[in-house]
Amino acid sequence: MPYKKQSANEDEQFRLAAKAIIVLRSEKLSGIAKALQLDPGGLSGWLGGTPNRLSLEKKEILSNYLGLEYTHISHKIVHFWNTNIEDLSELAPVVINKELLKKIEITPIVSDTITIGGIYHSRIGDMTLVILCGPQNKAFQIPILSPEITGWGKLSQPVEIKKCIFESWWVEKSVFPEYIYGYLHEGVK
Repeated sequence: MPYKKQSANEDEQFRLAAKAIIVLRSEKLSGIAKALQLDPGGLSGWLGGTPNRLSLEKKEILSNYLGLEYTHISHKIVHFWNTNIEDLSELAPVVINKELLKKIEITPIVSDTITIGGIYHSRIGDMTLVILCGPQNKAFQIPILSPEITGWGKLSQPVEIKKCIFESWWVEKSVFPEYIYGYLHEGVK
C-alpha cells in the first residue's frame, strides 16, 4: 500500500504505532536502520518526535517492514511478537484497530518442548498474531493472557504443538494467517 502524505496528528499516530511494534518485536533501532538502509539518526529522531526526519518513501519502507498499514497492523501477514506480558497488554491496543480488539480470540499454545514463558495464538477477524512472552522472572512462568488482565478479547481452548512445527512457521516471515489458523485448529501435534 503506497504511503500517502499525512497530517501531523496522523503522523504522530503512525509514530506511536511504529514505536509499539518495535517494542513488541524486541528490535533495536540500529538493526532496523541497517536492514532498511536508513540513517540511524534520522530514524531515531523521527521516532523521538522530530518531524520531517523521514521522507514519505522511507516511512513507507518502515511501515512495510513493521507490518503496518498506516496506524494499525496489516491483515496481510502473520505478526510474530517476542515480548513480555506487560508490553503486550499495553501496546497491542495501540496497533490493533479497536473494533477488532473486541473480536480477539486468544489461544494459549502449550508445549513442553518450547521453553519460553508463554505463547499465545490470537485470531482477530482475518488476522493472526503469535506472541511469545518471555518470562520476567525465570523462576515463574508468565500467566496466560486473559480477558480479565487486558479487558479485551476472549480466551479459547489451549492447543498443543511441537517445537519443530512452531519453528518452521518462522523460516519465512510471510506465512499466511489462514495457514497457521487452520494448522492449529486441526489439532496438529
